[in-house]
Amino acid sequence: MSSSADFTGEAQEGRRRQRARHALAFQDPQSPTRRLLARFPDVDWAAPREFASAPSPTRQLVAAARRKKVTKHEVQHGYRTFTLNGDVIGGLNQRTHTLVSDQAKRACRARPLAKQYLQAMGVPTPAGRGFRVREFDDAVAHCAELDGPVTIKPATGAAGVGVSWAVEAEEDFRPAWEYARAARTTPLQRSLELLVEEHVTGMDVRVYVVGETPVAAVARLPLFIVGDGRSTVRRLVEDAVAARSTNSYLAKHAPEVDDDALAELGLKTSAVLPAGEMRDISGTSNPLAGGITLDITTELCHGHRELAVDAMWALPGLRAAAVDMVVPHLEVSDGAVVVDLHDDADLSLHRYPSYGAVRRPADAIIEQMIQRARR
Repeated sequence: MSSSADFTGEAQEGRRRQRARHALAFQDPQSPTRRLLARFPDVDWAAPREFASAPSPTRQLVAAARRKKVTKHEVQHGYRTFTLNGDVIGGLNQRTHTLVSDQAKRACRARPLAKQYLQAMGVPTPAGRGFRVREFDDAVAHCAELDGPVTIKPATGAAGVGVSWAVEAEEDFRPAWEYARAARTTPLQRSLELLVEEHVTGMDVRVYVVGETPVAAVARLPLFIVGDGRSTVRRLVEDAVAARSTNSYLAKHAPEVDDDALAELGLKTSAVLPAGEMRDISGTSNPLAGGITLDITTELCHGHRELAVDAMWALPGLRAAAVDMVVPHLEVSDGAVVVDLHDDADLSLHRYPSYGAVRRPADAIIEQMIQRARR
C-alpha cells in the first residue's frame, strides 16, 4: 500500500481531498453505506471478529487442495502443480491460478481494456474513457460532457490508491489528476493512461465469483466511531483501532489516525461526539488502507449476483475472479455498475471479515479445477 509519504505537492493534496470527501459522505445517514449499516441493528460494531492468525491466500489454496484430496507439487519457487489421482488438474503461480487465461490476466491489469470488454458484452460500467497524462485539458472537457461528478483513477494500480471519486469542483480536478498520475504502478508496468468516469454513488462491494457462482461478497467500509456523549474522539479512535487490530489480517494494514490525519476528516481529537453520531476515521473503505469489511454474501439480490457473474465471463478465459461493484441499493440491482476485476484478488478479504460469516473461496477454486479436469 502506498502511504502519504509516497505523494508530494498536488498529488498529496488530491489524496487529502479524497479522504475528506469520503468522510463527509459517511456523515449522511441516508448514504448507501449508512443505510447498509442500519440493516444490521444487532451487530456490535465495537466488537469485530477476532483472528489470531491469517494464512496467506497461497496457503489457503494449498489447504483447500488437501481437503479435496488434491496433491500439491512444488515446481520451483512460486510455481505449483495440483494433481488428482495422478492427473494434473491445475496450478498456481504466486496468487495467479490456472482458472485465469493470459488474455484475461492482461485485461485485469489494465482498467481501460477491462472496461472495453465489459462494454462489448453489455455489462453496466460507468461511462468514461482513458486519457494520456499530457491530455489534461481534453480530460477537463470530457468532464463537462459527462455533466456531473466524476471519478479519476490510474489505469493500472491496486488497493484503491490514486482513486478520487465525486470530483465536482473545478479546483479539485487538478489535485485528483496528479494523485492518480502519481499512483500508477511500477515503471515496467506503467500505463500512460488515466481514467475519467462518471461517478456512481453506492456501496463499495466486492464479489468473488467461481464458475457461475458468486461464492463470497463483502461490503468495504470505513473504520468508524460512534459517539457516546462522554468519550473524546481520541479515546473512541484508540478503542476502534485496538478492536480492528485483533483481526490479524487487517492488523497488517493500520489506518492513519494521528491528529493531522483526523483533522483532514473534520475531527478534533479532544471533541466529544453526541451519542449515536457516527464518523469515518480512516478516510477510505479499502481494508488495505485502514478500512473494514462486512460479509454480505446472503444479502445480495439475484440481479447483483447475475451482474457479478456476467462481468467475470466478459473476459475470455476468466473462470474465477473478484468483481468490484458500486451498488446503490441491496434490494434491487438498478443502477449497480462494475468498476474493476481482479484475477489475483486476495482471498483473505472473505476468509477474515471484520463482521459476518467466514467464506472460503479457495475451496470453490479447487473444486472448479476438479470439475474442469473431469469434462
